[in-house]
Formats: sequence, structure tokens, C-alpha cells
Amino acid sequence: MTWGLQEELRDQWIRIRPDDIFFIHSTQNSAFKNARSGIIGLGVVGPGFSEKKNPLWFYETVNNTNRWPLLVPLSEIYLFSELPDPSTWQNPTSQNTAETTILVDKLLENYIPLGQIPEFPKMGSFSSVRPEVSNKILFDKRPLYLYSGYENVDSSRLKLGLKIEEADRQSYEIKNADEALRYADTLKIFDSVKTRVIREPTSQYIRDNEILDRANLTHQSILQQLIDLFRKHGYDTRNSRTVDLFAHNDKNAFLFEVKSTENNNFRTQARKGIAQLFEYEYFDVQKFAEDNSLNFDQKHKLIVPSQTPQDNRYVSFINSLKIGVAMVGDDRLKPVGEDFGFSSF
Repeated sequence: MTWGLQEELRDQWIRIRPDDIFFIHSTQNSAFKNARSGIIGLGVVGPGFSEKKNPLWFYETVNNTNRWPLLVPLSEIYLFSELPDPSTWQNPTSQNTAETTILVDKLLENYIPLGQIPEFPKMGSFSSVRPEVSNKILFDKRPLYLYSGYENVDSSRLKLGLKIEEADRQSYEIKNADEALRYADTLKIFDSVKTRVIREPTSQYIRDNEILDRANLTHQSILQQLIDLFRKHGYDTRNSRTVDLFAHNDKNAFLFEVKSTENNNFRTQARKGIAQLFEYEYFDVQKFAEDNSLNFDQKHKLIVPSQTPQDNRYVSFINSLKIGVAMVGDDRLKPVGEDFGFSSF
């Protein structure tokens, strides 16, 4: 679930973002004679960038070199051909080339030969692909076999430096909750992809993803209600890679963290929301106000859960930090616990 770049491509590496899409291609110029040039699938960049110090891939282990130290994490890999269960085979080494040759054959069973996509860039390991070329691959009718890495990815992704930090914190006006999907590090939200995924996952995998799908739909529904409510009252509504929603006018500012919750996970979700709200207020809201010469009379931080929390003691703890808890509905914000004046905006 990772890919690597050479040190000389560091400037390109730090511009890669979670949710970017990579086309994965094979090359005929390979240690394995049965390899052929073509597109074998695509990957979605996830969180958790890092650098490695030791050999990892076949070329590196055989030559005892760290050729690709700059790691790009992939939250999802979609292959056109089905590989055996990864737990049944080993990483390719010089000691198991026969087994790896078989895997290469399987990987290429349903590949797209580069000859069918003459515009695809063939030089270099890091090249952009024009939209019209991308569409030929993305909307191909081949089935997709999904390999997900969410269980292996640290959700608190490692920042790669100031350039990515600043880009993540750039906010954009948002009028519709669907616009926030541009930051999703998954392709499962797109029906054109979802209908092509035919891998038979385990029952645990199915259950986890059904829960995730429901949580995403709930999050989007709440976000849309908030956007509609505040735009109706003349507020500018903004979103970034980090911030769920920031709504403001000349006098008031509202920072929202939306959480899909059940009663048994409210504390866990709210605990994350508390840390996020303080961080986003410090780094995002303050900078936005300074950049736009705004001096808000009132600033509110709010956690908006999907279910009314029954844990009154924890709600009181949240309120003690001057953070509100609110439900959205009936064209208003309904306080849970203390109001702090946010319901009369």
C-alpha cells in the first residue's frame, strides 16, 4: 500500500496530496521477462507520508540500495486483475522469482496495453496525465479489484513541510456539501467506480465499509443542513482539507466539527472534535481573520453530532472548554447543554 520516489523528485513529492489519483503501470523493461508495458490499475493517495532508510522493493533488495526513499501512502489500490490473497505470498526477492513470475502473469491478465493509450506519458516515474487521457482509463469498463489500506494508515497524517501545511489550510467558499468530496481519499463515493468493484471481501470488511458509508452519508447530510442554514442568514461558508465548515459574516464566526456518532462512541468522537476545534481555531480562523482584516465580535466553536448525546456529564465537560454542542434541524441550531449565544445568530 505504498509507492516511492527518488530523492531528486522531492520537490514533486511534497506537492502530492491525499486524494490524488495515481495510475499504476508496468514496464516491459523489467527483471521479469513476462512483464509487459501497460496500465494495471490505479491508487488513491492517503494520509501518512514518510521516508524510509532501508531497501523495500525487489530492485532495492537485490541491489542493496534505497533507490526510492520518499514514500507515498495509498489508502486504496484498484487493480484490473485479481491477485491471490496477499497473505498467501511473499514480497518478491531474489529467492522467490518463480513465484513472482506467476504473480506478474496474474497482475497482467486484464491490463490495458500502453499501445491502446498512445498519449500516456512513458518517460519518467512521475508525470501528469491529461484529463482526456485519464478519462480513457477511469471510465474503462474493466472490473476493479479493491485493496484497501485504511486499517494500516495512521489517521493523524504526517505533514511534509510548510508547503503542504499551507495548502491544507487554504479555505474555499463552499455552497454544497458535495464540494467537500474533492478531499476524500477514496473512490468508493463515485457510483461509476462502485459498480465496477467486484472483489469479494470478507464479512468484516463488508461490515466496516457499510458503517463507513452510512457515516459518510450522515456527515454530508448534516454539513449540507449547516451550509443551507447559514447561507440563508447571509453567512459566507467555507471549507478546507482540514475544516468541516467555517461560517462567518462581518461580526460573527462559527467553526463546526461534524461527527457521526452513536451513544456508545460519543466521547471518543467528541474527544477528537475538541482537539480539532482548538487546532483549527488557532491555525485557520486566526489566519483567515488576519488575512482578511476581520475582527469578529463573537467566535463560536461547535461540535455537531448526528445523534443527540445522552452523556450529559461529558457535554458539561465540553461546555467547560467554551465549546458548544448542537443539533441542526428545523432551520436552527438546537443547543445540547449550554448555549453561549450561538443559537441566536
